[in-house]
Amino acid sequence: MLNADELARQAGVTAAQWMRAAVEEIDNMFGNGYAAKHPELVSGFIQSAALDQAGMYLRSIAESLEYLEFSYKGN
Repeated sequence: MLNADELARQAGVTAAQWMRAAVEEIDNMFGNGYAAKHPELVSGFIQSAALDQAGMYLRSIAESLEYLEFSYKGN
């Protein structure tokens, strides 16, 4: 399990990966250099990626809680 410092470092690495992916995808869709001229699209892409990841974490937590509840009831 990662400690707080490692999590903070990883957050920056993840954000940088999402930014590179955003630029690549936007430029592929609208033409080379489009992302640089439209940083709001890059921002929206990163926000969408972050929301998707948060949703996956929440889903994982919910599934873990369901498993614990099932195990606790002795089923």
